[in-house]
Amino acid sequence: MAERALEAEVAVVGAGPAGIVVALELARAGHRVLLLESGGTRFDPEAQELADLVGSDPHHVEGELSMRRQVGGSSNLWGGRCVPFDPIDFESRPIVGEARWPLRYDEVSPYLQRACDWCRCGRAVFEASQLPELADRAIVPGFADRDVRAGELERWSLPTNFGRVYRAELERSPSLQLETGLTCTEVVSSAEPSPQGRRRVDHLLARRKDGSRVAIRAEKYVIAAGGLGATKLLFASDGSDPGGIGNHSGHLGRWYMAHVEVRVGRVVFTTPPEQTIYGHERDEEGVYVRRRFTLSPELQRRESLPNAAIWLVNPEIGDASHGSGILSFVYLMLISPLGRYCVAEGIRQAHIKTSSPTSVRAHLGNVLRDLGPAVAFALSFGYRRFLRRGRKVPGFFVPSAANAYPLLYHGEHLPHWESFVEPTDQLDACGMPRLRTNLHFGEVDVRSVVRAHEQLDRSLREQGLGRVEMIHDDVEGAIREQLFGGYHQAGTTRMSKLPEDGVVDENLAVHGFDDLFVASSATFPTSSQANSTFMLVAFAVRLADRLSNELSSPSGRRRRAAPRPDSASPVAAAPG
Repeated sequence: MAERALEAEVAVVGAGPAGIVVALELARAGHRVLLLESGGTRFDPEAQELADLVGSDPHHVEGELSMRRQVGGSSNLWGGRCVPFDPIDFESRPIVGEARWPLRYDEVSPYLQRACDWCRCGRAVFEASQLPELADRAIVPGFADRDVRAGELERWSLPTNFGRVYRAELERSPSLQLETGLTCTEVVSSAEPSPQGRRRVDHLLARRKDGSRVAIRAEKYVIAAGGLGATKLLFASDGSDPGGIGNHSGHLGRWYMAHVEVRVGRVVFTTPPEQTIYGHERDEEGVYVRRRFTLSPELQRRESLPNAAIWLVNPEIGDASHGSGILSFVYLMLISPLGRYCVAEGIRQAHIKTSSPTSVRAHLGNVLRDLGPAVAFALSFGYRRFLRRGRKVPGFFVPSAANAYPLLYHGEHLPHWESFVEPTDQLDACGMPRLRTNLHFGEVDVRSVVRAHEQLDRSLREQGLGRVEMIHDDVEGAIREQLFGGYHQAGTTRMSKLPEDGVVDENLAVHGFDDLFVASSATFPTSSQANSTFMLVAFAVRLADRLSNELSSPSGRRRRAAPRPDSASPVAAAPG
């Protein structure tokens, strides 16, 4: 039997970056918001198990490394890189097939500064030429932006764990009620449309850790449970919708995208090594930024290339043949018991992974031979990363005396019907079907990596600044071996203009509903070159504005929310 229903104007499922932004934006506007989180303010292994996946997808990361059932959601795992999508992502491009954004870039770009404010990454300026303090230098002297550009920037947050940074406001806001330890298990909707032809949600069903059930009623419902979490909930909501709410045209769970992230090349510059900008810079506000090589929109259109960025990285720190005491010190730290406290586990594993045999003895030898610089680095970086107040340095880079740097390709994963997630017969502790992933990469994904490196090589050679070398004999084979993802989950509830082409519309409303919205990167029809957190926050702000306007209008006041229960209420005494 369910407890007395929790009620509000807006119910938000999931207290990750999107859920927190939507909830607080609405609460600041005076709307009564109920924010539901499956986990707690601290890591809860039982809640985390609800995100476990079924099967062994060779291309997909484990759920515990890419999803977090906790206040703050994926920002508990986030590195802090803030990059917007590009205008070309919103164009109709043959390379992405039938995937079409149902809105224009200029309908989203006005929200980028507010996304920067939420992510605490400074101004919404992502081009070095637009920052006087950076505009007079290039990544290497003499580089000119042509088909390949080198002035686009990534920005870095404080870092910003949304659960920590906004926890006080979540707990003190008079208009917001945060309920932790409460897992939404089903969206219960009307079977028949209203006279206006739209269906409505009747209520949400949720379950506490002790097994008791709770009904949630609101005027508007926002599913912000992460890329796969939102998809899982829609699949499980099949009472009136065979196959799940939003699966009216068979697209729910399809078009699953991550990013193509591989290392197969290195750049050798012929310019003075001391003039290479290989690491982070800071703008006049002190925000850390970093330059990247990107493909111009003209090149992408002309050569039918997916959007991509390429940037300089350190050698594999696990391969002791690099001979660097600094890199070996970092490797030894990350494989030690302290390593799990330094960075998120997924990032830690990515850093210590190596394609070559290695040994602790060899790394110790590097540290002893390079003891002075290694100790100096440990003290300096440790202070700037962990002890300094305010902005923390996002990472470190070791300069190359030879002016040669490995390259990391971070490119758009093209949408494929064969790339999907699906519910299984295996149920989690709340009785919801667990998901199985089938993350698929196509031949164009592979070949585009090679072509992008060729374009960078051509640009450097034409300008007399250097060259790109591929570091594998079988480059395409090496790319296929490295294809792996699941950290940036997109596509499975994709946006579309028409109901027959997707799950939600351009306003993130599930097609056919006027009160059910999905605030998740799963709604993105394409994946761009950027990780998804920053752009998701921009969409969350846009959605909050729309909901606030609808709720403030006379037509939006269909049913007033019940008053917030007092401290004597059994609902108010729930965990959280």
